[in-house]
Amino acid sequence: MIRQAFLTGTLAAALIVAAPALPRTGAVTRSAPVTAKRGMVASAHMLASQAGLEILKAGGNAVDAAVAAAFAIGVVEPNASGLGGEGMMVIYLADSKQAVAVDYRSSAPAAIDFPGPIPDAGHAAVAVPGTVAGLAMALEKYGSMTLARVVAPAIRLAERGFVVSPTLAGIVADNFEAIAKNEALAAILCPGGLPIESGATLKNPALGASLRTIAAGGAAAFYRGALADAIAADMAASGGRITRADLAAYRAVERAPVQGTYRGYDVVSAPPPVGGVTVIEILQMLGTFELSGETPLSPRYVHLAAEAMKRGFADFTAYVGDPDFVTVPVADLLSRDYARRRASEIRSDAVTPKVAAGDPGKREPPSTTSLAAVDARGNMVALTQTISDFFGAKVMAGATGIILNNEMKNFGARGPNAIAPGKRMRTMIAPTILLRGGKTFAAIGTPGAARIVSTMTLLVSNLVDFGMGIQEAIEAPRFYARDVEADLSVEARVPAATIEALTKMGYSVKTLGEYDLFFGGAQGIVIDPRTGLRIGGADPRRDGAVVGY
Repeated sequence: MIRQAFLTGTLAAALIVAAPALPRTGAVTRSAPVTAKRGMVASAHMLASQAGLEILKAGGNAVDAAVAAAFAIGVVEPNASGLGGEGMMVIYLADSKQAVAVDYRSSAPAAIDFPGPIPDAGHAAVAVPGTVAGLAMALEKYGSMTLARVVAPAIRLAERGFVVSPTLAGIVADNFEAIAKNEALAAILCPGGLPIESGATLKNPALGASLRTIAAGGAAAFYRGALADAIAADMAASGGRITRADLAAYRAVERAPVQGTYRGYDVVSAPPPVGGVTVIEILQMLGTFELSGETPLSPRYVHLAAEAMKRGFADFTAYVGDPDFVTVPVADLLSRDYARRRASEIRSDAVTPKVAAGDPGKREPPSTTSLAAVDARGNMVALTQTISDFFGAKVMAGATGIILNNEMKNFGARGPNAIAPGKRMRTMIAPTILLRGGKTFAAIGTPGAARIVSTMTLLVSNLVDFGMGIQEAIEAPRFYARDVEADLSVEARVPAATIEALTKMGYSVKTLGEYDLFFGGAQGIVIDPRTGLRIGGADPRRDGAVVGY
């Protein structure tokens, strides 16, 4: 079954192909959930999902499919991720009951001298990319196919081209002025000097050639071969900091995922330096409250979730950084005692005026993408990857067709996220897998910069607390609160009575669009524990697509 939703601006106009099952609640959703018996891929673009499905149907496992979709999404959603970016992958192997995370976050080059603030765009904004290393590592250790096989769909898409969606056309138009400053990038995205239009075919043959080089030579071709030479030469000619030595020194890192529990479900998420620990911390705070009598948008529920979010964000800022450079108190942040102590600070009838970090011891960026994959054995993958802002640093690496990230701006001046050579900056990405009774239940993820953490919290709560199906959980109205922001941001579908009650509690409520891209574009897959059916959902806030067989 196949379903895709296309967006215009921040509101979606959904194209629906009916599926034979509704969410467990029987709720009517804007887009239909998709069901399949064996394997499934959910991503932010139909063509990337189909790339993963092609691999599943050819005998590949969930890791093979996720890697294929990840390479493909970098081609068809060039604003959000690609070879010049980074990410984090969480894998659960059903037979061995093993959970692993692959950290392919970008890192600072050796030269980190900046005469002023770190720029948002241009070659100096680029961190050492990790995508190729991470996807290759995951495939080699946990996949079953060759790199050449899983990269093949991405090569086809780059060389033959794909039809530009209204979403992509709108993002190109919005960023036209910055794109036009880089000749190589503009040649692809703005042919003839104008932003590419919806319905046009976008080809990137130079990217196709780079993908062919990687397919033949592996990650070494990117970090120590001809592509490394091309990237380093472009950096040297354009004021960038990355050298060939920086590329050669980069390694993806396998880490233990962070794990916690929420109302009987095991939550497995991405470890520091990203936001999985914060998602679990917020959920465990929320888990101290009885919610059985609440509705998803009741004033009490929104208030408790918002207050928990603010405390989680404060602790993220205070404690989370690259674990190879700083000690992150993960066990203490995720202890049940700490969740209870933090939750006890929340008043039931009023906003906390100022939220500070707690003491856990006993003494984005807008442009990101997420995808999920599950195979016939129940293996699951959730990954999130990014180039930070839309089109990253707004530069292409010479004639390689590779759009480069602007992750350097995500470092801080001090604290656990302070910049250092070789260090990985923190961000909020948090691909997550839920287990129920020791078996894989759901793989979910979302882009959305700081809203990633709040959206992931709501997705899990929607599934667990309110019994929603995956599509209903994704479409449900969202809200976001953070310790350093005055407003509680909500989608326009939040009831007026709830907004009125929250305002009386002391909230400053900021109402956005009905299905607003500000809140990300989630993708997810659930395995029905009764039937074993794979049920997928994709976000109408973005060009989401689910396919299965």
